[in-house]
Amino acid sequence: MKNRFKDDLTIILKGYAIGSSMSVPGVSGGTMAILLGIYDRLISSISNFFKDIKTNIIFLMKFCIGAGLGIGSLAFLIKWLLEKFPLPVSMFFLGAVIGGIPALYKKTKESAFRFSSIVFFLLGFLIVLCIGFIPADSINISSGSGILHYLMILVTGIVIALALVLPGISTSHMLLVLGMYDDMLTAITEFDIVYIGILGIATLIGVFLITKPIEWTLNTFPQKTYWMIIGFVLGSTTEIFRDIILPSVPQTAEAFWWISFGIMSIAAFILGFVAIKALSRFED
Repeated sequence: MKNRFKDDLTIILKGYAIGSSMSVPGVSGGTMAILLGIYDRLISSISNFFKDIKTNIIFLMKFCIGAGLGIGSLAFLIKWLLEKFPLPVSMFFLGAVIGGIPALYKKTKESAFRFSSIVFFLLGFLIVLCIGFIPADSINISSGSGILHYLMILVTGIVIALALVLPGISTSHMLLVLGMYDDMLTAITEFDIVYIGILGIATLIGVFLITKPIEWTLNTFPQKTYWMIIGFVLGSTTEIFRDIILPSVPQTAEAFWWISFGIMSIAAFILGFVAIKALSRFED
């Protein structure tokens, strides 16, 4: 009974951490799930949903409760902190990302570096790097009306699913690239049930379509897949540097600023590193 309660609490807490971190540029839900050691179980639960419906529903409900609480509470605090203290907050999440790399390396089960490992790492790193440099509204599928418009919403849902499931890919950035970010916010604030419903169903379909191939690659090519995931995760840190850290550094900063914010940033980085290491111990 005690172990079951501990397992339930761990799932909810990990969901909470994933949900709250999704508002941070460069930190995707998939990345946090990987770092917290719950990614494999999430993929398996969705991919094999109909094999054990009751168990999978219970697990996903626990996770969604935690993620929902994180999005609904801590996400707003993180957004406020990012506005007021962008450098220390971004350094905290940077420390969290770096702190999870040793756990990911263990999953490769590699005793020595191989050339193929470097290739797959660089491939993952470059994919996320290239996606991060795609300009906002470069595709813009939000225009139009009628059936075509709703078909585009379906396509958007599948793209959102891809960004949600694959680590290192920012969902908010993908929405900006597709020109759907503002439309989605408007639909939420105006309670456009039709728009939100179609987008939600499309995202759900996309998640179910994507998880099966991901589970297959994790089981068939675990070493290569995890090296690519490490590339995804480290590649996502470039967005944190580009969009938060560098813009938050004043062009004419005084010595006091460098000392005070330098100390806070180092402390935040260490705190993020230690926090993710502590949570990563509770592997599912």
